[in-house]
Amino acid sequence: MTRKLLFAAFALLAFATSAAAQTAAQSPYGKAERRDPIFLRFPAMAERFWVRTETMAASHKAVAVPMPKQCAFVYADTYTRNQMSEREVQDMALSNCTAKLNQLGPLGENYSTDCRCQVVISDGMYLQPREAMPDQAYGPASIFYRDDRGNVARLNGVARYGALIGRDRSVTFTVDNPRGETVCEGTFTNEGPQSGRFSLGCFNGKFGGNGTYESRVGNPNDHILARGQTGRGQPVTMVIGLPAQLAANTYGGL
Repeated sequence: MTRKLLFAAFALLAFATSAAAQTAAQSPYGKAERRDPIFLRFPAMAERFWVRTETMAASHKAVAVPMPKQCAFVYADTYTRNQMSEREVQDMALSNCTAKLNQLGPLGENYSTDCRCQVVISDGMYLQPREAMPDQAYGPASIFYRDDRGNVARLNGVARYGALIGRDRSVTFTVDNPRGETVCEGTFTNEGPQSGRFSLGCFNGKFGGNGTYESRVGNPNDHILARGQTGRGQPVTMVIGLPAQLAANTYGGL
């Protein structure tokens, strides 16, 4: 009896895993396009997917990002040439995305959302509804500043901004706290491929700052680092793209 129960359990698990997986041929969500927002969000991924000959010609390719869409600030893209099945490529992309997400540390100080990686594109087809894809750029955000007493204060949340920072001349952004309330608004003004100026206003004008920003690629994740001064001349630092704990350990000392 025990052996039969174990066999039934394994069979049920195998069925659930098979049912959860989806191939490009099974997808009802349509074909991915070069100018879709998710490729604008991750230019390096777009180049591998659409431009480089060795990856464009891969027999199977998959993209995984954390979902829902406000969690999509990292990605994993996996390619193969006749060495792996489509499912195996999907599994590798999912595993790599999850490892990257875990490596960056907990997101509880930034999000009230449970962020989990999902395969969203396989062999050029969406495996998730288009409306679920990130239509803007998102990233965990932390703002560090000194108050009038010289103490370091910190505001954590999630930033939402235009997907073409570094291309568009001016990009507006907002920062929501973990409860989903918009607490800050600002603007990035491009002055070079990876840098420019920023302005920031929070709490209905009670706090603000301005200075310069730069986009840092990789190591440990693509992120925006902005540094400047508050209206009272105190230092302020804003980090978008790193969870709060990692941002504090790296840049929290101002």
